Amino acid sequence: MAYRPRFQYSSRIVNLLNNLEYCRGVVESVAMPVDISAILRHKAKIKATHYSTAIEGNPLTIQQVEETVEKKLVKNKGEQEVRNYWDALNYLSRARNRNLPVSEDFTRKLHAIIEVRGPGRRGGKSNYRGPMPPGYLFAVWDKETGQPDYIPPSHEDVPVLMRELIGWFNSREAKELPVPIKASIFAYQLVTIHPFEDGNGRTARAMANYILMRQGYDLRGFYSVEEHYAADLASYYSNLQMGLPVNYYDGRNDPELSPWLLFFLESMYKAYQDVVNLTRSFTESAKVKLAGLGEKDKRLLLLALQFQKPLIPVTIANWFGVNPKTIHNWIKDWLGIGLLEPASGSVRVRSYKLGKRYENITIEELGFSDKV
Repeated sequence: MAYRPRFQYSSRIVNLLNNLEYCRGVVESVAMPVDISAILRHKAKIKATHYSTAIEGNPLTIQQVEETVEKKLVKNKGEQEVRNYWDALNYLSRARNRNLPVSEDFTRKLHAIIEVRGPGRRGGKSNYRGPMPPGYLFAVWDKETGQPDYIPPSHEDVPVLMRELIGWFNSREAKELPVPIKASIFAYQLVTIHPFEDGNGRTARAMANYILMRQGYDLRGFYSVEEHYAADLASYYSNLQMGLPVNYYDGRNDPELSPWLLFFLESMYKAYQDVVNLTRSFTESAKVKLAGLGEKDKRLLLLALQFQKPLIPVTIANWFGVNPKTIHNWIKDWLGIGLLEPASGSVRVRSYKLGKRYENITIEELGFSDKV
């Protein structure tokens, strides 16, 4: 039987989807220098690496994770997991640029990167889990009680379940769903099938991120949701379990997914709000404000900051050593970009002042000495 996820659109889910689209629009509309964008993407990857591995028990702090990545440390299991996940995120970026489709082979390749151990050549694809030794049960165990939290489907069913999941994802029905809904369903079903012996949670979260990346839902690479999962692990796991029986075949094979979708979208919205606030804060920084200005524009700023009173065309002309006619043409351009605005009059403007966006810039931020 083909995989058919069941869920309902509640008003809350619809509102969250609308809010996510609004946040996307805000972030996409912000002009940001290339170097700052690169810094934000790097920080988002560090956070994703730290929190996704921390969810599985990795003890490294975020500072240690950053050091591990920068120095390429692999002295213990914790550092190996971090390096693996960092490499996996880099692989996803390359895959997105090549527009690689979501498939079984892609999932197995990603898992092989996440779960690699020791030195040697990286590559290949992970095999699905096989049979357990006689007398052993494959399960997700509660470390405190020693009881199984979840008993996944039999290893014999894994290949069929994975084919059905990929078949659903690439179906016309799935393609008509909002991208965040598709990502959340894929992540849930992958971790439910539990196709690998270990690393299923990290692989599911990474695959959800890849689905979002391919459709532009990673907010220019600034997005990282794992921090919000890690902030309340009890909620993360309870929403994955949704109060269902421990055994896959007792109800987890056909669950109603609305509670999980709601949790996924709420976490995603929190992460989106983080990015919106971050990008807005950068738009207020002097570096961003000055990023689109040329040398001539900056020299006008310098004149205005030193003169500290409304500018008249003749003053500007003398400053640049050009004739007043040229200055009138330049002023039109400066008014157009908001660098200047009228300081007197509404019909016949005789003087100008800095636009509000630039009035708090300092000489030091311009890169000029205050003795210029």
